[in-house]
Amino acid sequence: MAGTEVWTDRTFLVHGERRVGFAGFRAAVHGARAHLAGLGIAAGDRVMVHGYNSPEWVVALWALWLSGAVPVLANRWWSSAEIDHAVGVLAPAHVLSDTALDVRAPVDALGDLRTVFDGPAVEDSPVVESDGDAPALVLFTSGSSGMPKAVELSRRSVICNQQNIMARTGRLPHLLDDGSAQVVSLATTPMFHVGGLSSLLTHFLTGGKIVMTEGRFDPGQILELIERERIQVWGAVPTMAIRLLEHPDFDSRDLSSLKSWPLGGAPVTTALLDRIRTKLPKLRERGLSNTWGMTEAGGFLTVANAGDLVLHPGSVGRPYPVVEIRIADPDADGVGEVLARSPTVMNGYAGVDDEVNADTVDADGWLHSGDLGHLTEDGYLFIDGRSKDVVIRGGENIACPHVEAAIATHPAVVEVAALGVPHPDLGEELVAVVVHHGGAEPPTPQELARHLDGVVSYFAIPTRWEIRAEPLPTLAGEKVDKKRLAATFTGD
Repeated sequence: MAGTEVWTDRTFLVHGERRVGFAGFRAAVHGARAHLAGLGIAAGDRVMVHGYNSPEWVVALWALWLSGAVPVLANRWWSSAEIDHAVGVLAPAHVLSDTALDVRAPVDALGDLRTVFDGPAVEDSPVVESDGDAPALVLFTSGSSGMPKAVELSRRSVICNQQNIMARTGRLPHLLDDGSAQVVSLATTPMFHVGGLSSLLTHFLTGGKIVMTEGRFDPGQILELIERERIQVWGAVPTMAIRLLEHPDFDSRDLSSLKSWPLGGAPVTTALLDRIRTKLPKLRERGLSNTWGMTEAGGFLTVANAGDLVLHPGSVGRPYPVVEIRIADPDADGVGEVLARSPTVMNGYAGVDDEVNADTVDADGWLHSGDLGHLTEDGYLFIDGRSKDVVIRGGENIACPHVEAAIATHPAVVEVAALGVPHPDLGEELVAVVVHHGGAEPPTPQELARHLDGVVSYFAIPTRWEIRAEPLPTLAGEKVDKKRLAATFTGD
């Protein structure tokens, strides 16, 4: 909290008609800290925060940090089974949620924190200190093993990731003062994702303003907010960008305030970048960028600015200041698994075998990303595919084995393969090839989708199905040949 007093007269958070200034935010955080103490939350406790983007969510995060607790940032889109799994793995001392939950931990309404914005000022109390290796928070990611994995990030990880971002953008706090221009950003990605969290922290440290959307993603609302709030920066996944460009109101809205449109979270095609450059020519020279990173890395690993994207189309750029990148076991074309080493890399997954952690971050500190890529001679990284069985649909990771296991519990299913195929809007869509029992009526796609409702996240329910009687094709060793299956959908 220290150091942000210089921004006292500025607005920090905008959510609908609500506007929270930096001074009001600091007061609310101390009030929330007292509220959490009243619930019995103490230093060292893991506390799950389960909610959509809101001022209460942001205040809860800071209040937990000041209390010395470890925020566990749950995905608000999870199914009940995934929530129960996360609670079982992390055993949080408490859960703060914006909806009713039935879990094995005390649950309180996140909305109760709204009162701290209007309550009496609470005297500041000392921050609970800890060393750089101590856990700062827990985020979740979908890996190839199925259920969401709990990624523990250290204080050092969070600080170094922010240092990387602010150094690269020239906005380190000591270079700014109360006369520095305020950056106004629109937050549409969830703050329980590492990208949304990084943006939130950057704006707090640099006196920026964060405008949050209300409800599900709505391109019409995005256009209205950019015009009304004079948004300068909107970070988005490619799916969001496509839907905005396709909206019928796009050309009639005043988007002249928009200066930067960073993209990430899924592959960014040159065709999409060209469409943005055509629609918003003022972004052509400086406003576009592409990033690559992952939750296990604590945030971003590489970035390509607008000039990089012109000179190296398709690249995700070069490493941030304290990031090393190398390619493991490259083939004749230089393509291999992308490895990264940085002080931002996670402490490890919580609730998994040591062997899994050792396979993900090796003894020399290299994070095995599971992505395949190659490096140019001047250090630009290109992502060429993924070695892990994960589909990225509209910026959300879907673990195929998790979906397969859920479909396989249907009594009519013999075997199943879930895989991703290209989609012009979402980047990828999830398809399922299901083998059913012979001699009985085959299940319908609608029946199978209903079977998955509440078991997997809504975005992990396949959008295309093939229901068949013949067995799945296999490779040597009886591993399912997913490449061959994908070809039946793509025609390759």
